[in-house]
This record gives sequence, structure tokens and C-alpha cells, in this order.
Amino acid sequence: MMNVQTLPSAARWNQSFNQPALKLESDERWSDFPEVLSLLRFDGNLQGFSDTTLFRRRRLKAGQTALCMGQPFEGLYVVRLGALKTSMTHVDGAEHVLAFPMKGDLLGFDGVCKNKYLSEVTALTDCDLIKIPSSELFTPGRSCNDIERMAYWAISREIVQEQSAYASYHSTKSEARVARFLRIQSERFNTMGYSPNRFTLPMTRRDIGNHLNVTLETVSRAFSALDHLGIIAVERREVKILSLEALRKFEH
Repeated sequence: MMNVQTLPSAARWNQSFNQPALKLESDERWSDFPEVLSLLRFDGNLQGFSDTTLFRRRRLKAGQTALCMGQPFEGLYVVRLGALKTSMTHVDGAEHVLAFPMKGDLLGFDGVCKNKYLSEVTALTDCDLIKIPSSELFTPGRSCNDIERMAYWAISREIVQEQSAYASYHSTKSEARVARFLRIQSERFNTMGYSPNRFTLPMTRRDIGNHLNVTLETVSRAFSALDHLGIIAVERREVKILSLEALRKFEH
């Protein structure tokens, strides 16, 4: 699998919309199609699987913005490393946190509809993203290739996950939503190959509350209750799940 390759200096990352140009190392980093498929955990069917396209990586420091609301659609991004926050800011200035993308998740698919991104994506940790440029997607007059099939599959998966999360969080009581959120994070870390029982949350409790549509006080109260019951142990953002079965019961 080809993970890193140096290309001529003429192939440079374009400056982001309303963002300062990111400094790149002299050896630009690239990912191949098999690595993208592996990150997405693609399990669909491809025609021949012979694409040799390379995709440029983009590095972000914690706090940097990957995509802005209103930015012209330039392509999709696959999270290779790190954690981010996707949010929308309403006309009254209020922010709503939509999701917390991590390794293997897809970014930017909301930009397909109106040819501009409809949400903002901010890095919560240092991140490495892989860009699938718009020139490889949805081009008029070209036949659907393996990259487009993968993109359709990944977009559909993200929509299903968002719908499932919305239905799951809004069908339970406030403190139970927090327990369900922790259980889902445990499953996500397990899928990424990390420990499902001990992990560090990259997001703040305020962001968790915003995402779950509960107050910061509710999130803190739920953490304290779960800790007091011996279901989890919490130290700042580090969470240790002591009983996954009890955590599941707390959700109901």
C-alpha cells in the first residue's frame, strides 16, 4: 500500500476559503485508493478495482478550521487521523453541533447539494485529512468510476449514521442521552482499533450538551451519576467504562 510519496512542488494545496494557507512540509504526503477504502471500511462492490489515483493529504492543528459555511465545494475529505467537530451557526449566532467526525469518517458531503459547504468543520485535535477533489466526482459526461461508487456509498453511510444518531438521542431522557453518547463513543473507538473501555473524549462537555440538546449542567450531572454508580470512572476528559452492561441499562 502506498502511503507517502513525494511529487513535484508544482502540485500545491490551494488556499482554503477565508483561511490562511497552511504550511506544508517539503515532502507532500499522499494516500492511494486502497488506503481510502480501508479507512472508510468500504464493503461495497467495485468494477475491477484498478484505480491508481493518489489523493493529497491535508494537515490541521487543533483549533484550525477545515471547512467553512458558504465555502465553494471542492471535494470530500476522509479523516485519516484525529477528531473534529461539525457545526452550523444560525442567523442569531447560536451554534449547533452536528457531529464529531473521527478516523474513517467522511466530511464535506453537505456541499454537493448547493455546490457549497453548509456546515463548519473544526479540528479538535491535530488532524490528517485526505481530499477527494471534486474533479474526481460528479463530473458531467463521464461514466461512474470506482471513486464515485465509493463516494456514493460513503455519503449514504454518513446519512444513515446521522439519522440513527438523531433518532437515538432524541428518544430518551436527557441524562440517558449522555450515557448513550458514551456507549456510542466506546463503539466508535473499538471500530477504529482502540480500547473501547478507556479513551479520551476530544470534545468538551459543553459541545456534548450542544450536540445532545441538553444543558452543560445535565452532562456534568450525568457524568457524576455514572461515576457514583461505578459504571464509569472519569478524570477530566478521560473516561474508563467499568461496566458496559450497566451503561446500556442506564440509557433506558
